[in-house]
Amino acid sequence: MEEKEKVTLNETSRIEAFSDGVFAIAITLLILEIHVPVAKENETLLSSLLHEWTSFLALLIGFFTLLVCWINHHYIFSMVYKSNSVLSLVNGFKLLVVTITPFATALLAKNIATNWEQAAVNIYCFNFALMGCSMTCIWLYAKRKGFIDAGSDIKLRKTTRLYIFAGVFSTSIWLVSYISLIACLILFMMMFIIFIFPEKIISLQLGRSNKKRIVFSKA
Repeated sequence: MEEKEKVTLNETSRIEAFSDGVFAIAITLLILEIHVPVAKENETLLSSLLHEWTSFLALLIGFFTLLVCWINHHYIFSMVYKSNSVLSLVNGFKLLVVTITPFATALLAKNIATNWEQAAVNIYCFNFALMGCSMTCIWLYAKRKGFIDAGSDIKLRKTTRLYIFAGVFSTSIWLVSYISLIACLILFMMMFIIFIFPEKIISLQLGRSNKKRIVFSKA
């Protein structure tokens, strides 16, 4: 046990620390799109702020996208106890997508209710799809190399399904963005709800599996 904790400290702590720094910078950059209004005659401060509603909306979307991504990144690396250069590269791709997110968010904020709205939404959703797929790749590679200690085989299987679903669902959102913006927004909300508490989702699935095994054993 002590050996595993030592490995975790040596091999994953730097990945997590570097990743946390990138997430922190990316989230901070989101606020740069919110500009302080200049006082004008016949216009109140509130009305001036309301003119920037697209920037505030994009800020919230970008913030929660990165927040949920960070939560799941932390959850994954709570079970990944070992790493190698390839895993670092896969994680690096994840961080590349994270650093692009403020740009995609700014693009969305600038083009809501314009002729470029559809294209801006498509680009943001593509960035979101890359976010989900990169998370899937981190988990699947770590699983294939045996770098994960989930505590039990059933938890490993359930978590694997969850993060495969993340890649598939986020890609689906990108494809739906070409068809319906309303449907795309609804799917966004669904994914946020599912992935904001990944440990709760896994716990619920494990509880259901235990109940099924109890019922089956009694039968």
